[in-house]
Amino acid sequence: MSIRSFSKMTLFFTVLTTGLILFGCVPAEEIVKTGSSGSDTVPSAEIKPDLKVPPPGSQASQEKWETFTEEKKQDSWNNYLTSLASEGETSVSDSAAAPESTPTAKSSPGNKTISVVTAPLSRATMEVYYYGLGDVDAGEIKKIVPAAAGIAARVFVTEGDFVEPGDLLFSMDSSEWLRDIELTESKWETELTLVQVRLDEAAKEWERIQTFYDRDLVTRQELDKARQTVTEAQLAMDKVRISRETELEGLQENYRGRLGISPGRGYVSQLSFSEGESVNSSDFVEIVNLEKVLLTIEVPENIITRIERGALVKAKTPSAVQYGIEGVITGHKVVPENNRTYQVRASLLNQNQRLLPGMLMEVQIQ
Repeated sequence: MSIRSFSKMTLFFTVLTTGLILFGCVPAEEIVKTGSSGSDTVPSAEIKPDLKVPPPGSQASQEKWETFTEEKKQDSWNNYLTSLASEGETSVSDSAAAPESTPTAKSSPGNKTISVVTAPLSRATMEVYYYGLGDVDAGEIKKIVPAAAGIAARVFVTEGDFVEPGDLLFSMDSSEWLRDIELTESKWETELTLVQVRLDEAAKEWERIQTFYDRDLVTRQELDKARQTVTEAQLAMDKVRISRETELEGLQENYRGRLGISPGRGYVSQLSFSEGESVNSSDFVEIVNLEKVLLTIEVPENIITRIERGALVKAKTPSAVQYGIEGVITGHKVVPENNRTYQVRASLLNQNQRLLPGMLMEVQIQ
């Protein structure tokens, strides 16, 4: 084939293609599918609603969306899909009605349809929180003081030790107490010996008078007098025994006062004396219980009237991610501080006793 013949055939096919386009031989469906911009339109039927998230264009945030019911979520997605379908039908009808010689106009980005979700207003309780800082205090502090002045013979604990109820903390020098015990025992042994001799003599005299009375050698009055003597001697014996036990029990109590015994669970936080030192009533062993701790929180005057006893408190250390310790408000002061803030007290359970007095906590008060 010559170059001239090939050029004629090329011109023929070019004219034929142009005629087909001008006389509308291209199907209208292809025009609608491609559109004026040449980009494909995704049918709304192919979009699958995801009820876990709001549809595009929704004014509801993700947090608000999670409060909707399943029915409300489905309605919102149905409205969105309906709006997409109506947009598609409008685009198709406009393209079909447009003159063949007029190109399809591009849609403006500002004319995008926005789906709006509405809901009826309702009344509900809103939880309001105050966020502040609180200082940790020990839940319970006890001081064990020597009952009397003396020398600390033994000290069985050191600061930081954990003690249980009944544990021995210290003992005082008991040499004076032992000397007092010996003197008291000697005194009462002498008294008991004397009253026992009197009781034995009175009993023997009564037996002798009883024998004489059986023989009609003494009168009834003499017999009664001998019996009365025995009774008085027995009462004297009982009195001496009671007095002896009372005084010895007092000495025993004094000895117990020379022993420092833990009244409960806790840690030894302070010890004001050492072994071998002279102590008096101003010395002590301090024990703190950390199973419960107290928080002191300062709040402004516009908040104090809204905080009630028993209100929920959540706390955490500054390094913690979330509030993991819970407690309740136990009370507050009615007199403000210098900066016009009020102190609020809260009680918290100290699991594993990880909170120590003096720590700073971030607090959330309901």
